[in-house]
Amino acid sequence: MTNTAIRQAQRRRSRRLRWLLAIGALVAVGAGTAAVVVAATGGESGLDSRRAKAERTGQVNSMGMPVIANRGTSDGIAEVAGLTATPASWALGRVPLDVAVRPTWHLLNTGDDAVTIGEPHVQINQGCCPGPFTLDGPSSLNPNESTNLAFELSMHPGMDGPHDMTVHIPILHADGTTDTLTLAVTGDFR
Repeated sequence: MTNTAIRQAQRRRSRRLRWLLAIGALVAVGAGTAAVVVAATGGESGLDSRRAKAERTGQVNSMGMPVIANRGTSDGIAEVAGLTATPASWALGRVPLDVAVRPTWHLLNTGDDAVTIGEPHVQINQGCCPGPFTLDGPSSLNPNESTNLAFELSMHPGMDGPHDMTVHIPILHADGTTDTLTLAVTGDFR
């Protein structure tokens, strides 16, 4: 091997060594950052935590967003004129962007007369963009009959931040009178 060939081989090794050292430094900085994130979040990195909490149902909504399982906490029972809703409120907590979540309420006619569930409407207290409501059963309920009401929420960048909504559901009685069942849903879309 000539002196020129030896010097070229040494330069190549030197360049490879510098690249390996640079990559090693980046990995070390990344590991340090990950350690800080793990310490700050109590064990999971932020990304892993979001993935773990955003369990996909296998469904896709009309906008092509994956539907994730209900998240957050539910609380209470709302009742008006013989119709109960369980829960009275959903606190969805932190919800990722570009997915759909569908808080659901179980509606049960506990009264003595048939009722009809009217078209729900949303009062936006904070945030924006309520989605569609769906009933999985009939809108007219005889005593002891029930159905489930789902409310789809899906936010994309620009719609992020806290959301606070009050859901008003008209309840129509056979005698022509109307009552309103009031429910709540909150979430922080990030």
